[in-house]
Amino acid sequence: MGMTRAAVLQFFHEANAFSPLRVTRDEFLTRHHLSGQAVHDAFATTSNWMGGVLTALEQREIETEIGLCTAALPGGPLEADSWSRLRSEFLESLWSIVERGPISHLFVLLHGALAVDGISDPEGAVVAEMRQRLGARTRITTTLDFHANISPRLQAASDVIVSGKLYPHTDTRERGALAVRFGLAGGELKTWHFNLGISVPMPNQATTEGPFARLAELSDTFAARNGVEDVNIIGGFPFSTEAYAGTSLLVTGTEKQAAHEVYERVLDAVENERDDLLRPVSSPRASITRLRERLGNGRLILVDVGDNPGGGGLGDRTELLAELEALGRPYAFGALVRPDLVKAAQAVGTGGTVDIQSGREKLSCTVASLAVIRYRNTGDMMRGEEVFGGDGAVLSTRAGSILVSSLRIQAYDTQAFESMNITLDDCDIIAIKSIAHFRSSYADLATGGIILTDSGGWSSHRRRIEWEQGAEGR
Repeated sequence: MGMTRAAVLQFFHEANAFSPLRVTRDEFLTRHHLSGQAVHDAFATTSNWMGGVLTALEQREIETEIGLCTAALPGGPLEADSWSRLRSEFLESLWSIVERGPISHLFVLLHGALAVDGISDPEGAVVAEMRQRLGARTRITTTLDFHANISPRLQAASDVIVSGKLYPHTDTRERGALAVRFGLAGGELKTWHFNLGISVPMPNQATTEGPFARLAELSDTFAARNGVEDVNIIGGFPFSTEAYAGTSLLVTGTEKQAAHEVYERVLDAVENERDDLLRPVSSPRASITRLRERLGNGRLILVDVGDNPGGGGLGDRTELLAELEALGRPYAFGALVRPDLVKAAQAVGTGGTVDIQSGREKLSCTVASLAVIRYRNTGDMMRGEEVFGGDGAVLSTRAGSILVSSLRIQAYDTQAFESMNITLDDCDIIAIKSIAHFRSSYADLATGGIILTDSGGWSSHRRRIEWEQGAEGR
């Protein structure tokens, strides 16, 4: 192929197609919208995809140029006008690199669950445009999140696809390095994609325990076959209206027949686990009953999967607060995404009072502190990456501390609380709006166990079921 010269670009947004929230370009500018050396300075040492890719390229002394790398916090679909502008910026950054000299390798870091108003398969379309312009002379490696939905167009435009394998996503740096190894390999190495005919609820996609952990362990045994280098069963993102959405399989290797044999084995394994994969999460009432029964046996982690900002939930539901307050045990709750509440707290100042409506109850809260939420993850997931939650407040009740943010952050790292001086060791209960990410940082604190609950928010699997039932009726 001649001289080895690589380009790296990133466009990262997980979009819940059912959410009423629309995301704009401004949210990408708020999180990060960088290119060149600024990307290297921000991410090369972090435990995320970019850190893995850039470090692996440096270790191989590959000449590398970094185009636009941008991301927004998870939310609803991206507005069409914003996508049009961002897409143009994204592609133009690549064309500028190509104008300075041909590239032999392109690494495109995507999420795989982007949704844009009125546009189907935006990520597949943009990679296909790259392929059309670059031709077969450039080897395209695409990296995807564990929750990616992979379209036929995206697979056809990519030589190799590497996705995350673990949920929580504690393997992204390692998988980024693997993407570089596969991308720089010979042309015989490629990736095949297979849909598994099931949409597994996100809480059941966790690879720390349960049915998906067993599937992940099984997939490792298949990677030792001749002609197969990597086997990955990925959860997919249920909150999508795309026909190709769902749990699926990626097989990277040199032998198509071997990939198909793996697919048949995985299909059988998925069928054996089907009941556990599709089991529902308990309602708040049932979960609170379980929590009461376990009080006094160690610190409990209560997790609201239905209002998780990391899955497109708005993060603003407060129903659980009244239940927690009634227990009378010290608790921490967060992050409650309520910019209006932060402004109200700022208006009365530290020591003032604000009210939170929780079901039929009104909680009177004291403003304990006001500060900008900004911290770096210290847990195993995305270690070293900075999280910015905008203006924040800590509100105190008779029993608990409530972390309130202006931006849609997910408090999956304990630093979300500790950076705002909420001491988790003092809590009997820690309530988090998350699904599985929290397990990478809170597991050691859960001495009394973990209880999941589904509040019915926008990241509830009920939304997917309701949509499917509506589609059948249309």
